[in-house]
Amino acid sequence: MTLEPEQEWQRLYTEALLETDPQHLVERVALAEKAMLLRVAELCTASDHQEEWQVIEGAITGLSVLKKELLKSQIRVKTARIPVTVSIRFVVS
Repeated sequence: MTLEPEQEWQRLYTEALLETDPQHLVERVALAEKAMLLRVAELCTASDHQEEWQVIEGAITGLSVLKKELLKSQIRVKTARIPVTVSIRFVVS
C-alpha cells in the first residue's frame, strides 16, 4: 500500500511542523490532531492500512514533541514577563 499524498491529516501535520508563528502554531497543531483522530477512526474499520498506521503513530509522536516544546516556550515567555519584586526588611533589635 502506498500512502496517498492528498491525505488531509498529512497536509495539516506538515503545515503544523512548518509553522513558525507561535500564535498560529497552536491552531495548526489542534487541526492536525483532529484530522489524525478522524483518520484513525476511519482506519479502525479497514484492515489494509498498516503502513499508514505506522506513519500516523510517528506523526502523533512528532506533534507531541512539538506541543511540549511550545508549552516550554510559553512558560519561558510568561515567566520572563512576570515582574520580580524584591522586598528587603531590616530588623533592628
